[in-house]
Amino acid sequence: MRFSGRHMVVTGAASGLGLAIAQAAQAEGASITALDRAASPFDDSRICDISDEAQVREALGALERIDAVVNSAGIARRAAVADTDMADFDAVMAVNVRGAFLVSKYALPALRKRGGSIVHISSGVATTGTRNRAAYTASKGALLSLTRNMALDYAADRVRVNCLCPGFVNTPLLASLTPERRAKLVALHPLGRMGEPEDIAHMALFLMSDQAGWITGQAIAVDGGFNIGHSEDI
Repeated sequence: MRFSGRHMVVTGAASGLGLAIAQAAQAEGASITALDRAASPFDDSRICDISDEAQVREALGALERIDAVVNSAGIARRAAVADTDMADFDAVMAVNVRGAFLVSKYALPALRKRGGSIVHISSGVATTGTRNRAAYTASKGALLSLTRNMALDYAADRVRVNCLCPGFVNTPLLASLTPERRAKLVALHPLGRMGEPEDIAHMALFLMSDQAGWITGQAIAVDGGFNIGHSEDI
């Protein structure tokens, strides 16, 4: 039980990666404060729009102990720059970047008391070119840069900050894919399948554990080989 007696804050914990990570951490002894716009299956489930500073302050301000934070909440829009409405761009940046920034800001006072870990969920598209995802790619690239900055700023407080860059994972964000499109995405991963939420949860838990005590400021791909190239012979 790697996390007995430890308290974690997980955003986006009602579904997808956030839910998988929070459940896996709870199974290893962690107590969970779950933040989401929808109710989640945890005793301490808090309805919170993480892009709203007042709501984040209220959700986290009274927590005496935080040992780890997972910034998993995210939304996506599919369009190139010229075709992206400003409302869509602002919405993606507000949740994916501003939300992670705010949750980290209001968790840090508790984290700095004992040291701990922050894991941002970025994406494989932060490090490789991907068409028609301008706002989403920009937001995930921002998280990667924020990770490195925060790792430097809070190393002296024993707060480690890393990010994960998943490939395409079977979450509700991809639930509407047609079989043809799903097959195309599978083909982009040399290991021959899309990811499952548990694939990401395993690495997130490792980064939050004492086993990763000398790892900070890193962007770690958990992506079935997505970023190393494509397995199809061209």
